[in-house]
Amino acid sequence: MLEWVFFRVMMVAFFILANSFFVAAEFAIVSVRETRVQQWISLGRPGARTVLQLKHNIDDFLPAVQLGVTLAALALGWIGEPALAEVILHAGQGLLQALPAHAVVYAHTIAVILAFALITYFEVLLGELVPKALALERTERIALAVAGPMDVFIRITRPVIALMNASATQVLRLFRAPLRGEGAVHSPQELKLIATATRRMGLLPVFQEEIIHRAIELNHVTVREIMTPRGKIFSLPANLSIEQASARIVEEQHSRVPVYDPAGGPERIIGIVYSKDISRLMHFRSVALALGGKGESGLTLRQVMRALVVVPETKPAMELLQEFQETRRHIAIVVDEFGTTVGLVTAEDAIEQLVGELEDEFDIASKSLQPQTAGVMSLDGTTTLRDLDTQLHWGFPRESGAETLAGFLLAQLGHIPEVGEVVEYGSRRFTVAEMAGRRIARVNVETLPSASPSVPTPAGSREASA
Repeated sequence: MLEWVFFRVMMVAFFILANSFFVAAEFAIVSVRETRVQQWISLGRPGARTVLQLKHNIDDFLPAVQLGVTLAALALGWIGEPALAEVILHAGQGLLQALPAHAVVYAHTIAVILAFALITYFEVLLGELVPKALALERTERIALAVAGPMDVFIRITRPVIALMNASATQVLRLFRAPLRGEGAVHSPQELKLIATATRRMGLLPVFQEEIIHRAIELNHVTVREIMTPRGKIFSLPANLSIEQASARIVEEQHSRVPVYDPAGGPERIIGIVYSKDISRLMHFRSVALALGGKGESGLTLRQVMRALVVVPETKPAMELLQEFQETRRHIAIVVDEFGTTVGLVTAEDAIEQLVGELEDEFDIASKSLQPQTAGVMSLDGTTTLRDLDTQLHWGFPRESGAETLAGFLLAQLGHIPEVGEVVEYGSRRFTVAEMAGRRIARVNVETLPSASPSVPTPAGSREASA
């Protein structure tokens, strides 16, 4: 009799351990990072490929875990409760003999309740809490240990798992719920939140977090937002000699310069000349002079310019980067829907949207937006609203379609302004400081003392002065 009771108690321990195995397997396999598993595979760790297979086959792995946990719990309730109740009764047999006959029934009830409480306690403690904590604490070691047995269990129970998956799919369709796998992919906004949370945990530097955010946003940035406007493009006529062009290029310190057709004016750009090509030709000219040759090469920019890359202003910046990579070019001319040149964009412009401003030794003035004297900021009219939003966190309305500060002021005023005209928007006052013909060249910006700089109003007031 005692041997039979002992055997049943051992079965109770076995099913608690089985339950803990499946719980630990679930948390370990799901929690381990796939990149870490790839490292194990490269190092030849035993069981690493099985772990990766289980992670990729999660639709079979999770039902197998639930099946194992359920079977262990059912077996524990079927065998464990009567076995422990019998142990309790056997331990209190002397007390039972001293009780009256009608009290024995209550003794059996109390034994069953105590057995149920003990089974529940050990099941929760040893079958759930302890293995879960160990799996989260020693994820890698446990994942490698349980992968092999779990793979065998899945192979044995595959017909049952397939039946459960098919049944679950039909039930989900009845409730119009998303099928398994749907919603498992993170949205761009969720990826940004994950990057921020990782940075707050100290696992990701701030700079890398910003790159992730910018990379996600880059597909929503158009070429028009990052290009150099047509009015600020430095270009040379195609009939200019390379000697004259060399002097101009050295003076302006550009590595690539647009070339325009003199008959069509600066708007009709027909090619790109590289400063290194000009330098090479000038070197050949110097060698020819040293050997007694003539001083003029007779070459013009039209003869040495390279083919032009043209992109629409609505092209996403991410696609622009891909095109630059595929064509091995670093500069493109931007045109509008009518084919008119509206600006110039470089690979640096697109890369800066990922990593921030890049300045070399030839950049005379910093592109960063910093307040100047007396809290007044002097900005170029071509400063993009995107730069103001990303660097200074100003909120501008985009309904007008304006991309630059000058365009925003024109949309607010509704006419070509004169120097001194003012637009008040939100918590800031924008004053036209300089005009270049009919173009707003410079704008002074100051914060209004009576308004909070962080909360702009939806519509700004206007004030004009001569």
